[in-house]
Amino acid sequence: MAPEALHAFLVIGGLQREDEPVSGITDAIEQQGIPIEVISRRSRFRRVTSVVVRVPLARLAEAIVALELQGFSDVVGYHAGED
Repeated sequence: MAPEALHAFLVIGGLQREDEPVSGITDAIEQQGIPIEVISRRSRFRRVTSVVVRVPLARLAEAIVALELQGFSDVVGYHAGED
């Protein structure tokens, strides 16, 4: 399995401002012991201000729930599927 397949990407949208800090996002995930890497900040994805982060694929569902519990309701997860 390729190393990329071990990670998933989360797109967290609906941020209020383009310069909104991402600390709320990283804190919500890191508090669950989930490693996170911010890939892109303040991007315009799906026509809203978004942040893209990478998390371990095995912890994807946990990361989404952690974010939603912190009030981030526009969260989408992506990962490479097996062929």
